Amino acid sequence: MGHPTSDIQLPPFNTAYLGDPLAKFKELIDILHGEAIEVSEGKEIEDYVSKHYSGKRILFSTSLPELNNSEEWKTADPHSLEDVEFALVEGTLGVAENGAIWLTEEQLSQRVAPFINQQLGIVIKKDSIVPTMAQAYEKLGEPNNGYGVFIAGPSKTADIEQSLVTGAHGARGLVVFLA
Repeated sequence: MGHPTSDIQLPPFNTAYLGDPLAKFKELIDILHGEAIEVSEGKEIEDYVSKHYSGKRILFSTSLPELNNSEEWKTADPHSLEDVEFALVEGTLGVAENGAIWLTEEQLSQRVAPFINQQLGIVIKKDSIVPTMAQAYEKLGEPNNGYGVFIAGPSKTADIEQSLVTGAHGARGLVVFLA
C-alpha cells in the first residue's frame, strides 16, 4: 500500500551544475575508484573479461545472449558462489550526481550476485543515466519487484581506527560498461 500523494507540484530540478550527465557519471565512477568503459558491442565486453579473468570463475547475467550463463547458477545455493572472481550484471539506470546504478533481483538472477564476487561488472545503457537521485526515483516509479539495490563503486568500510577496508561487504572492484 502506497502513501497518499499531494497535488502540489515540486519545483523543477536545476541540474545545470552537473553538466553532461554521462560525463558526470563517468567522473563519479572514477572518484569512487571504479572504471567506466564505453563500448559499442558485447564483443568488447567479452574481450575485456577474457583479458582480465581468463581461467577464473565468472557469472554473467545480462540480456546479451553471449554474456549470460545465469541458467547454470541462478538456482544454486548462494554459498556455492563464494569462489566467483567476476560477476557481470545489467543495470536499469545510472545516477550522474553520485555514480549509483540501480539493479533488480530479476537482473541479478540471485541477490548475492553483486556482493559475493571479488570484482563486479555492470552493463548500463548510456541513455539510461539521469542527472539526480530524485529523478532516478521518479523514473523507477512504484516498486514492482521483490528486491532492488543502488550500487555506487566498490565496497568500502572503515572502522573506528579509520582503517579503510575494500571489499568487506561486496566487490573489491567495479567496472561499468557504458553501451
